[in-house]
Amino acid sequence: MRNQAYRSRMRTYIKRARMALDAALKGTGSLEDAQRAVYEACRIIDKTAAKGVIKKGAAARYKSRLMQRLNSVIHQKVVVEAA
Repeated sequence: MRNQAYRSRMRTYIKRARMALDAALKGTGSLEDAQRAVYEACRIIDKTAAKGVIKKGAAARYKSRLMQRLNSVIHQKVVVEAA
């Protein structure tokens, strides 16, 4: 039961980060908010892995995918501003 709560919290933070990244891409949110949300999500993912709820490889995969999205949003923002 306790593991379910940790997993649910992790998924919530991942969802918030994805929503912040989508908002930053559309222009309705700021890039700083998206970066902060991704940082918080990575922190929670690390805590969940440290407790043994998820494996280290799964934690790395979740964080990698979030970072890929963040970097693509940053790159698209830079390309749009440069044009």
